[in-house]
Amino acid sequence: MVTKADMVGVYRGRGEQVVDAGGKVIHSANTSSGQIMYTADGYIGVVSTPAGRENLANSGGRTDLGGATAEELIAATRGVTCYAGRFEVKDGEVHHHVEMALNPNLIGQTMIRRVEFDGPDLTLSARPDAQGNVRKILWRRV
Repeated sequence: MVTKADMVGVYRGRGEQVVDAGGKVIHSANTSSGQIMYTADGYIGVVSTPAGRENLANSGGRTDLGGATAEELIAATRGVTCYAGRFEVKDGEVHHHVEMALNPNLIGQTMIRRVEFDGPDLTLSARPDAQGNVRKILWRRV
């Protein structure tokens, strides 16, 4: 059984898959750059961005996107996942309790993922959708 201590670490994204109810991979991609971190005291942070994003014309040395034009802001945030909060492990699943996020609709939500380890590799799987398809996010411990 997976424990909280098993989760602790930093992982880099290796891609994602969608597997149908019969176990067949129906989608596979590695078009993003991501990192997820689990701390010993129960915090999680995740950032995933699409590969090949364009630089801003003038960031003004800022770390936020305050210097972006409206068009740049849309392009820079499209496909980005960014959230943080606390986590807990229950019955082979990790529960991400979202406290802050780029997408404000996630705040206050709990995302539940089935956990599988294979050596340094971590797979986080969503619960099946209405068609029985499962989205899997693939990570490797760094």
